[in-house]
Parts: sequence; C-alpha cells; structure tokens
Amino acid sequence: MNDYLVIDVGNTRLKWGWLSDARLSKQQAVVHREVDAESWSKGVFDAAHRPERVLVSNVAGEAMAWNLHRFSQETYGLEPEFIKPTRSFHELTNGYLNPTLLGADRWLAVIGAWNLAHGPLCVVDAGTAVKVDSVNAHGQHLGGLIVPGIHMMRESLLNKTHGVAPAMANSASSSSAAGVLANNTIAAVTRGAVVATAAMADRAAQLVERSTGEHPQMFITGGDAELIMESMQWPGKLVPDLVLQGIAVLAMQND
Repeated sequence: MNDYLVIDVGNTRLKWGWLSDARLSKQQAVVHREVDAESWSKGVFDAAHRPERVLVSNVAGEAMAWNLHRFSQETYGLEPEFIKPTRSFHELTNGYLNPTLLGADRWLAVIGAWNLAHGPLCVVDAGTAVKVDSVNAHGQHLGGLIVPGIHMMRESLLNKTHGVAPAMANSASSSSAAGVLANNTIAAVTRGAVVATAAMADRAAQLVERSTGEHPQMFITGGDAELIMESMQWPGKLVPDLVLQGIAVLAMQND
C-alpha cells in the first residue's frame, strides 16, 4: 500500500493530508505564520504514521523549506520532495514565459482542477493573496491574476490611511449593515475587500469566456474561499483541498 504525506504550505497556513492507496484523507490545517515551528509541526509529522514519501508544495520561503526538511528527516528519515512547476503535465501546458516562476501552489491547483473538469476552468485561490488561474479546453494555461487577499487589503487601509484606523476602533460592530452595504467602518473595509476580490474573480471568468468562447468551470479554494463565493455571481465549486488534490494526481501519475 502506498502511503504518502502530502503538504501544502501557504503564506499563513500549512495544510496536509495522507494519500493512501490512491485515496486522499480529509485536509487538516494549522497556522504557521508567526508560530514557533516546534508547535505547528507536532500535528503534521506523526511518528506513529510513517509514509513512503513526503511531497510538498511550499510558497513560504527557504526557512520553511529548511524546517520541513529537518522534521521529515528527524521523524521519518526521509528527504521531502519539493514540487516545482514544469513546462507541461500530460494534457496541461504551463502558460508562463518562464514556467518555473509560476507558484507551485498555483500549478498544483490547476492540475487538481483539470483532473476534476477536463475542460475550460478558472481556479480562485483565496488566501493571503488571491490568485486566479485559467485553462482552456485544450489544457493550455492562459495565465493568471494576483491581488492582495482580504486581510492584506484591510491591513493596507489601516496602515496607509489617516482616518480608517480610528473609525474602525470606534465602529460598533463588524457585522452590522444597512441593506447590502455596511453602516460602520469595520464592516465597510471587510466587505469592500470581499466584494473587490469576488468581482475580480467574476471578471476574470468573463474575460476568459469572451476571449476563448468557452464557459469555464470555477473552482474556489483557500482560507477565504467561502467569503468570496458568497459575493460572486459566477457559479463555483468549493474545493478546500485543491492543491493537495493536485499533489495526489501528480504523485499517482508518477508512480
């Protein structure tokens, strides 16, 4: 029985699961940003459950890569396999001029979505940054868009404006609203960020449809996926573990 530990490290959270006999377990997640490595690693690297391989998508930098290497060696005696984007994967073709510069998480999310759709698609990954990638009916990656995520937009307004922070401090509630719009600054900033990212995702799908004549299926993943879905007009499918699914597809194809 093949038993692989699969890990998706974003800028804020680390998600993981186990791929056993071609079946992916339920995704688990832990916040790693500004958290001691010894703390977040405890649930991930379980000495009682030994994998044959450790496969990793990491966009959190070299320090994180070093920690993952250390914990994998100490717990399992295994070198983790860090996945890098390639020019192509079966029917899929990477649309970046330099394929290696596409984030590993984005490439794996595209692989996971293509495995579900086998047709034109858009992926929205709503995390610390919000990333949109699209693929046409022939498997050609059409490129993508990146904007700050909801929390990053909020922090930018707090740090770069004069009146927003005091107004937010004096706002009574983050959930109170007048009609479809907010009636206090906390809610206005949060809703503004949600609506902006949702509108960007909707617009990207419309542009793809207009330029290709194909109606893309929408797949939404990431920590803020549900928030964005609520404000989107384009129908989408929530897939929280899309990157892990991409790792699983790649791992099984390479076995």
